[in-house]
Amino acid sequence: MDKNFKEEKLTGITKFTPPLYRQRYQFVQDLVGKYKPKKVADLGCADCKLLCMLKFCSCIEVLAGIDNCGSAMKEKMHRLSPLPVDYLQPRERPLTITLHHGSVAHKDHCMLGFDLVTCMELIEHLEESELKKFPEVVFGFMAPSRVVISTPNSEFNPLLPGVKLFRNPDHKFEWTQLQFQSWALETARHYGYSVEFTGVGHPPRGMENVGFCTQIGVFVKKYPQTSASTPSEKPTEAVYKTV
Repeated sequence: MDKNFKEEKLTGITKFTPPLYRQRYQFVQDLVGKYKPKKVADLGCADCKLLCMLKFCSCIEVLAGIDNCGSAMKEKMHRLSPLPVDYLQPRERPLTITLHHGSVAHKDHCMLGFDLVTCMELIEHLEESELKKFPEVVFGFMAPSRVVISTPNSEFNPLLPGVKLFRNPDHKFEWTQLQFQSWALETARHYGYSVEFTGVGHPPRGMENVGFCTQIGVFVKKYPQTSASTPSEKPTEAVYKTV
C-alpha cells in the first residue's frame, strides 16, 4: 500500500494519513511558502480551516474568504482571531483578514488584486449555471497570478467503500481525470494561463492509473498583470456582504 493510503481489512474503511483535507491544505501551504504571495483569497472557505493555517504564513498581508454560507463562516470565524502571542510578538507585516458572504458566480470589486486564489473542493458544489460563470469571474475578472483548484477524482470512488455515486450529497458532479483536465486546459487557454496537474491521496500500489483521490490543477498567468491589463469591468455596487 502507498504510504498515505490504508484500507482497514476488518472495517472496509479507506483511510489517508494525514487525512485528505489536511493534505490538500498542506499543498496550498507549501505553494504559499514557495511563491510568497502577499494577498490570498480562498473561495468556498466554509469553516475557515485553510484560512486558519494560512494566517501563520509570514509573507501574507491580506487574507480573504468567500462563501455562500454566511452562517458557517460566522460559526467558525473565531478561529481567525488574534492569539495572545500575536500581541506579544507582532508580525513583521500586519495581516488583514476579511470574510465575504457571496457567490463565486458574481463579480465584486473586493475580489480584485489577489496574487493567489484557492478553490479547494469547490467547483463540484456549483450548479451548472454557476460553473459556467466561474471561469470568467476567477480567471477573467479576478485574474490573479496563480489559481489552485482541487476536485474529487471520480475514478478513485470505487476504492472508497460506501460511495455509490458522489462522495457528498451536495456534489452536483464529480469528474474523471480526463474531464477535469479537458475543462482546465480549455479554461487556461481561453484566459491566458498555463496549468499543471497533480493531486493528493495516492492510490494503492499497482493501481497508479486510477490517479490521485483529489485531483489538483495549478494555473499560472502567462503574462504579469499590469495597470493596462487590469480588468476594466467593475461592478457599480458591492454584491458581497462582509461577515
